[in-house]
Amino acid sequence: MKKILLVRGEKAFLPEIDAYLNYLNAVQGVTAFDSSTIDGSFSINEFDVIWEFKGLGGMKVKDQLLIHEYASLSTGIFPTIKNGLKARINPKPDLRIFLNARVRNGFPFNDEIDYCYRDMGIDESFLQQKNNRKEYDFIYVGAVSKDREIDKLLNKFVGKNNGKLCLIGNVENEIYNDYKENKNLIFTGKIPYHQVPKIASKGVYGINYIPDKYPYNIQTSTKLLEYLALDLKVITTDYRWVREFEKENECKFYKISNEFDFDLKKLQNYKFKSGINMNDYLWGTILEKSNIMNKIISIDSRKKFQITAQ
Repeated sequence: MKKILLVRGEKAFLPEIDAYLNYLNAVQGVTAFDSSTIDGSFSINEFDVIWEFKGLGGMKVKDQLLIHEYASLSTGIFPTIKNGLKARINPKPDLRIFLNARVRNGFPFNDEIDYCYRDMGIDESFLQQKNNRKEYDFIYVGAVSKDREIDKLLNKFVGKNNGKLCLIGNVENEIYNDYKENKNLIFTGKIPYHQVPKIASKGVYGINYIPDKYPYNIQTSTKLLEYLALDLKVITTDYRWVREFEKENECKFYKISNEFDFDLKKLQNYKFKSGINMNDYLWGTILEKSNIMNKIISIDSRKKFQITAQ
């Protein structure tokens, strides 16, 4: 039995880890583990594969297979410089996994290490959760931080009759303290991922508030996929990825600027459209399409990592 360790940082959310566990543990001869759920101390030498979700730096291994996953580009101040540092400083793995080609091209790796792409997906529970009893006008899922300019969104609900907004996810202390007294804003804080569909389904509109700036505007919006799976009407800032997604999936969303300039009457009369096949975005489908398992099976023979494909 070969053992795979998926390394989750203390503050990392990473819903894809649960999807990986389900997927990998269904493969004959493989047992996968989430590092955050292992009780007590452990040694990486106990595992055959070390799978890291990359920041800067990382583990060095000798006899194990090492996988580096880059689900996003660097954010914050000087993101392209950070991308360059990661490419130069991070240990070389046996396999790299990128969200998409744009993310891969954003890192100036100069080597022949094998790679594959793995887009974002949704859990099947989002398709199973439907709720006709609406408690909120608007839902926002994701980090509530000034880096994402969420304060611009919240200001539209302060002292205005624009409805009730429920925000699901980690909240920066400064933002929470500034807005916690507003009756139109409900902060759930960080909650277990399996509870997200139940709460988010209580909204009418799902807000995909993404700043139209690098790298956010070229990366997949998981929250938008989740809104569609829950049959929420999507309100979104207008940026490159969302326009391409609309075209590819025959969708029509209500678009706003980064100043969140929406008109309630126009919003209520807007003709939303969704021709998407959500089964294409389930994690099982996404992971099969990624070809990750075949990459692992065929990787450098000196690792002697022998897995039987299904």
